[in-house]
Amino acid sequence: QKKKVKILYADIIYIESQQEYIKVVTTKKTYFSKLTTSEMESLLPSHLFKRIHRSYIVSINKIDSYTADAVEAGGISIPIGRSFRTIFKNL
Repeated sequence: QKKKVKILYADIIYIESQQEYIKVVTTKKTYFSKLTTSEMESLLPSHLFKRIHRSYIVSINKIDSYTADAVEAGGISIPIGRSFRTIFKNL
């Protein structure tokens, strides 16, 4: 609806790419935006958010657990892309 909404970094759980939109899942609500995943990634502080898959960006503070293949955040299992697995060696 072309409405601008203020979303606090602390509220974001993860961001998912969905064709020409992105879905921003927060602790309160889910929002959709016309930005690309790369555009959104460039707007977020890299010390708080990590891209873990070509379609997902996750808030580091919201990660409950992770394996070599997936991250658990906010009760949702999010896959880790093969080329993004080295990120977790540095956390």
